[in-house]
Amino acid sequence: MKRGNPGSRRKRLIAVALAALPWAAGAQTSSVIRAAPVVDRGPVEGLAPSNVSALQALVGEGLYSFSGTRVTNLRVRGTAQDNRYPLHEQAEAAGAFNSHIDVGNFVIDGERVRLSSPNFAIPVPDGSVQVVYGTARPLHLSVRLEAYDVSGRQMQPFLRTPRAHAMQDADRAGSQIFPAGSMAYIVHAQFLDDVLVLPSQESFSGAVSTRALLANFSRSIPYCLSYEYRSGARPYALIFREPTAQRGTALLYAAKAGTVFCDKASSQPVAEGRWEEITVAGTRAVVLSFGAEVDPLDTGVTEAERAAASIAFVEPRKGPPGVRPGKLYRAGAAIIDHQFRFNGTAATAIRAALGG
Repeated sequence: MKRGNPGSRRKRLIAVALAALPWAAGAQTSSVIRAAPVVDRGPVEGLAPSNVSALQALVGEGLYSFSGTRVTNLRVRGTAQDNRYPLHEQAEAAGAFNSHIDVGNFVIDGERVRLSSPNFAIPVPDGSVQVVYGTARPLHLSVRLEAYDVSGRQMQPFLRTPRAHAMQDADRAGSQIFPAGSMAYIVHAQFLDDVLVLPSQESFSGAVSTRALLANFSRSIPYCLSYEYRSGARPYALIFREPTAQRGTALLYAAKAGTVFCDKASSQPVAEGRWEEITVAGTRAVVLSFGAEVDPLDTGVTEAERAAASIAFVEPRKGPPGVRPGKLYRAGAAIIDHQFRFNGTAATAIRAALGG
């Protein structure tokens, strides 16, 4: 994904992020959750999901996920206290859930908080679990599983990335099949509350505060939004209107290509949306929203998170200062994830098939 930055900042690759937290109850945002993404169920066509709760899957050998021959295992380890089941994650690759979304930091009370391995699972009567990250400032993710008995099925179609591409080294599995007792899982992870996030590779907007951001990019100098470099991409230059208010119009212009400094390709806007200054979990941010005519991929939102994320300019008060481009993930929204997880039986067979 290319990033266009204001002032002297050049376009560059951007990474984006995911997860959830419970402190943002009552966050004031007018963003509307888009339609839930659809997960490809091609490999399990003709199979009915088994009645297995997420906690059942995490007990014992737990869940396994693969990135090539590297394996991540998440399981319950230890005795539950107050219905909180301690989790242990052994990761050779990225984390167990939504690893394809790069979360550098969550921002709570103006402070960056890094995401670690999950600490606890709390069972919910509907069969899902709340996965809890951290203790002093816990993050919560609701996780529901679709469980499929894949005994006798070919392995290769199940070896795919979160973006539905064939996994690296998947062809090593050839025509091998899963042994009896093999289970595969489709994961549905959902945010419980609004959360502001910053990518691993942060960039500075040139503004020390959200108020300064609105003023800086409300006249002749635009802010160039990130965009996915692809056929048909439409890079945008952004201008804020009504910068002294709490919300206003966000004008989008075609961005001039091949320039070091962000600039408009014409004097007429090609689309418009809304901006709003809000506080989420004690952190100030300016959040953007656009209509259906604006492809989220052209604003810095990825395909995987198009149903969940809005562009946000986040104002940390601790650590490296200044307003930073990031995201707002909305309560009740999910990030699409096509990757399968497996039980121990299936994982052992996959390791053998891949030569790991």
